[in-house]
Amino acid sequence: MDEKLLQEIGLSPSEMVVYVALLKTGSTKVGILIKGVSLHRSRVYEAINRLIAKGLVSYVIKNNVKFFQAADPERLLSYIGEQKEKLDEKEEAIKKILPELRKPISPLVPNAEAHVLYGKEGFKTMRKDVLKQKQTLYLIGAVGKEDKAVQYFFPNFDKLRVKSKIKMKVLYDSEVKGKPITKLELMETKFLPKEYSSPAVINIYADRVVNVLWKGDNPVCFMIINKDIADSYRKWFELMWDSSKDLK
Repeated sequence: MDEKLLQEIGLSPSEMVVYVALLKTGSTKVGILIKGVSLHRSRVYEAINRLIAKGLVSYVIKNNVKFFQAADPERLLSYIGEQKEKLDEKEEAIKKILPELRKPISPLVPNAEAHVLYGKEGFKTMRKDVLKQKQTLYLIGAVGKEDKAVQYFFPNFDKLRVKSKIKMKVLYDSEVKGKPITKLELMETKFLPKEYSSPAVINIYADRVVNVLWKGDNPVCFMIINKDIADSYRKWFELMWDSSKDLK
């Protein structure tokens, strides 16, 4: 069993150890539980109290002694659902106060965000954002890696892109000619001269400019969010597009 998954849904390391131990032992006294885990007595008690609050541990009293027991693992799904509901409530609350939060921002001060997204998961996050923004995606220097580097993710992304009618205009690296990825639906394609080959690919969509640096099959994405910058890159793209050769 991958016990780290329990941490990923919100259990602390000590809560994870105690919960798994109780699943194995069944109803038991805290003294016996402490002997079976490599945690200090106080940490075991703290973990038990937090697990009780989360509905993942319960207890009964027999002859004035508490016996603790882990809830059925199905309860984990309910717990995840409760966390989702809380996040949804927080999201709605934030949406309501966004106008107030934005008021102090002076329109005369340039505003931009910058993010670094690492590895394949970071790249997937950027591509999911493309689907969310629902605007034409422009690529400069595309190297045609993503259908292989994220091979299980890419087909679904492209299917959703087409379904959302998101167009692509791509200036591919000359080395990519003939590959299937250059002939996708809702895509216009041209090629850059050989001397302009580069491991860095510029993605432009909505108010985003994302520089993706590929090292082998591992990408790093540098995202800038600013409409003026994105508009400028689109103008440069069109200049390069008009100077490049059509796909044959």
